[in-house]
Amino acid sequence: MKAEKVIKSAQEQAIAAWVGLINQIRINDLIENLNQQDQNLDSALESMNWALKKIEDLVVTNRGGSKGVHGFIAEVAECGLENAQNLVRGDKPVMKWVNDNGPADLLRDGVEIQVKFVNAGGKFSLEAVAAHLEKYPDFLDKDGVYQIPKDHLEAVRALYEMPKEEATQLVSSDGGPSYSTWKTIHEFFDTNGIKIDDLEASKFKYPDVQKNAIADKMAAEKNKLADESNQIKKNIYEEHKPTPQEGAKAAAMGAVFEAGTAFALSVKRHLGNGKRIGDLTQDDWTEIAKDSGMGLVKGGVRGGAMYRLNNYMATPASVASALVTASFGVADCVYRFRNGELTEVEFIENSEIACLDASVSAFSSFVGQVLIPVPVLGAFVGNAVGTTVYELGKDFYSKQEAELLERYTQEVRILDAELDDEYATCMSSLRENMVIYIDLLGKAFSPDAAMAFAGSIELAASLNVPNSEILHTQEEIDDFFLN
Repeated sequence: MKAEKVIKSAQEQAIAAWVGLINQIRINDLIENLNQQDQNLDSALESMNWALKKIEDLVVTNRGGSKGVHGFIAEVAECGLENAQNLVRGDKPVMKWVNDNGPADLLRDGVEIQVKFVNAGGKFSLEAVAAHLEKYPDFLDKDGVYQIPKDHLEAVRALYEMPKEEATQLVSSDGGPSYSTWKTIHEFFDTNGIKIDDLEASKFKYPDVQKNAIADKMAAEKNKLADESNQIKKNIYEEHKPTPQEGAKAAAMGAVFEAGTAFALSVKRHLGNGKRIGDLTQDDWTEIAKDSGMGLVKGGVRGGAMYRLNNYMATPASVASALVTASFGVADCVYRFRNGELTEVEFIENSEIACLDASVSAFSSFVGQVLIPVPVLGAFVGNAVGTTVYELGKDFYSKQEAELLERYTQEVRILDAELDDEYATCMSSLRENMVIYIDLLGKAFSPDAAMAFAGSIELAASLNVPNSEILHTQEEIDDFFLN
């Protein structure tokens, strides 16, 4: 029975250690992902700072002149921002600034990109695209891409997809596109061999890349990157929250593990006295099935309860297991007490023992996990050693000290009974004396003078005042005060 108790306790703490392990793995992964996201944001901001530094150099050197510097600013800003957006999401940077005045300004995973930011003539940078294609006629054949301002491509696409009937109604008096602009755009795609999909929108609009506006735009993009990083961290936290599905897995694991242990222990008990498996009767197997079923239920409750305590109430796994075990033990005592199997004193003592056993199990598992920092193994070994020593200690003390404690308990119970009798007698006597005393006080302080005089004499006598000092008559009073 002692060995079974040790095995059962070790099995319970093994379930607790396993639940604690899966929770700790999830928490460690959460912390690692949050730290990685902080590093992702730092890398993204470094990319933005690189771009700002290059832009500052371009402005100082006035590269491209006052009318062309914004084109170079657009190239660097696009490279820095796209790489930053990839980095903040945990991806690799894919954009490279070529900076060699060749056919491509940027490379994205080997794909050549030519950036054109031209606002003159109201042609949405398309004339500059056509001029570049004339100079490098094989640019599109090599899967090259033309990138123009975001607002330019939006306008070009809107006019390109607009039906002619609608375009003829356009009026340019309000500064918007006209029917003439619509025709120019369609002629461009019809004559230059360029498709609308050969154009790519920059992440910036034309006004954004001007040297007096780019710093504010990049600052705003930095804020967006920080906001995106915060949202990613929120998503990471949500993904790593404890879930009912994981709780159900913990309950299922606990049920299977405890049912298996209960089955093994029950079979071992029935195989005593030289029995073999073939000798087990139908009644034996019924009892084994009953024990296994009870283990299945208790294991499921244990696993689910420990998962909830460990995750939602910040309770260490070993303590959670002890709480569940103690609850089962006390519940069993309640059941036996209600059925008359235990007296009131036995119920209290057995409940205390159940809680003590659970506490020893929890403490042993905790110490074992500290001394043997191997998940599950440390708790399992610590519990087995601690529980075994505890059980042996109980056996050792039960030979002599238990008898002494039992005798002492009996003496205390007898003394309690005697004190209860004495206390009842004293209280009864006190009540009687108080009734008499209150009655004497009522007489001594009566509004009636004659009754008060007689009552005061009776009260004095009851309080053991010498009779010679008590005034009994009018003459004694006069003599006391006048002589």
